[in-house]
Amino acid sequence: MDDESTLYLPRKSLGDRNRSQGHKFLKLSKLDSSQRLENLQWAEQSARQAILHDYTNFQNWELLLKLKNELDDETGIYALLEDLLTVLGKDSELIKQLKNIDIIPSCFDLFSSILKREPLDADIWWNKIESNNSELDEFINRCKKMDFRDRRSNVVFGRRLERIRKAGLNDVFSELMPYLLSHRPDNYELWIELGKHHESLRDYKNAWMCYDQVLQFKPRDENKSRLSKIILLKFENLEGIKPTSLEMHTFHSRLEKLAKSMKKVDDDAKIESEIVTENENNTELKLSDLIESKEFQEAFFMARSLLSEGELWAQTYFEKAKEGLMNE
Repeated sequence: MDDESTLYLPRKSLGDRNRSQGHKFLKLSKLDSSQRLENLQWAEQSARQAILHDYTNFQNWELLLKLKNELDDETGIYALLEDLLTVLGKDSELIKQLKNIDIIPSCFDLFSSILKREPLDADIWWNKIESNNSELDEFINRCKKMDFRDRRSNVVFGRRLERIRKAGLNDVFSELMPYLLSHRPDNYELWIELGKHHESLRDYKNAWMCYDQVLQFKPRDENKSRLSKIILLKFENLEGIKPTSLEMHTFHSRLEKLAKSMKKVDDDAKIESEIVTENENNTELKLSDLIESKEFQEAFFMARSLLSEGELWAQTYFEKAKEGLMNE
């Protein structure tokens, strides 16, 4: 698996190619009634691939919706709209509420209203929101409450934050970026953007730590030494740039807390967990439990914090958490 597919970054050329193929099969289904169903099924498969490769292009979603409509696939329409809302960070419960009505006649209107409110394209989204302070405030508040573990949602919102940074809203960018990264620390695209941001502010220690995160996920093994040298050369003329173990511990602990905040646990479970931690004081057991329960984000930052303090035994758990994130 290459780096790009590991992160699940959009690949426009492959998306366009599969969408074009889908349209060809859709056209054939209308020309040859005897092969209509077979051609629609091939078209649907191509449309699915188009979304898989580029989920940021509304045309790919629109084609699949059109094909679901042609096939009278009401269940498929619900699933598509739920998935779209997941990518856009919306509550899919809004769609589930409509399951008692016939959604087929209104599916295109609903699809259009969703994308009018929340465009997939970051540039279109920013053009819509930049002059509206209330919408920007709503966006900020929503980002602090969202679950960004879905890779696609993390990328979509990350690119929105890039537009915010380019518009000079550095405080908003700095405030929200950790929320996305705490939920998907394997999003090296965002670590690079955050590193550039810190560099522009001459905050070189935080920039160094962000670029160091890139080394954990972006390059294949044979490229790590090369990228490491590039990072070191970038800062070689700056004295005292390498962060201390305490600074690295603080950096990772903050992200660990944000990752922990996304977990939905009831009060009883939380109390029980605190009692176990207090009585046994077993950090390794806690790390093992996090890995077992697939809380890879929290385990990742907890292990990195321990490593920054010289606790080399945490390396095994760090690698397990990283593998879990990449394979989710």
